[in-house]
Amino acid sequence: MLLLVGASRGGGAWAAEFDEYAVKAAYLYNFAKFVEWPPGAFADAAAPLWVCIAGDDPFGDALAALSGKTVASHPVAVRHMPATTGLEPCHIVFVSRTEQGRFKAVLAQLARLPILTVSDIGDFARAGGMIGLIEADQRIRFDINLAVARQANLKLSSHLLKLATLVE
Repeated sequence: MLLLVGASRGGGAWAAEFDEYAVKAAYLYNFAKFVEWPPGAFADAAAPLWVCIAGDDPFGDALAALSGKTVASHPVAVRHMPATTGLEPCHIVFVSRTEQGRFKAVLAQLARLPILTVSDIGDFARAGGMIGLIEADQRIRFDINLAVARQANLKLSSHLLKLATLVE
């Protein structure tokens, strides 16, 4: 499992190579592999798995690496949604830090829809998001709000849950 990209690297070499959003892009892809969406979340078995960025796109070219990859039988597709509206067709929504003042409205809009919400906004999971990414000691860790994921009818793998800090 490649969730802990570079987690064993140490010292200056890791600091020089650390590209925060390249690592976070890898996390988004790996999260998708450990989530089970409910029936009807995809139009058919070959429909794309949409990863949407709500607000400013901090990833640069990092998300381009997801093109051509698949999760189950679904090709991964990426959309940038600067207005934070029209997110309903998405399967994963990454809420950008630029939405700090509006992210609770975005979460309310997506409440109970089968959409995995992820962000690096501080205390995102505690505030009602599903997965909050945290940088600590040049590592990316994550919190999961399992209750919110269950309300959205998403099933998160026990393998994913073992690596997370669970919050309410």
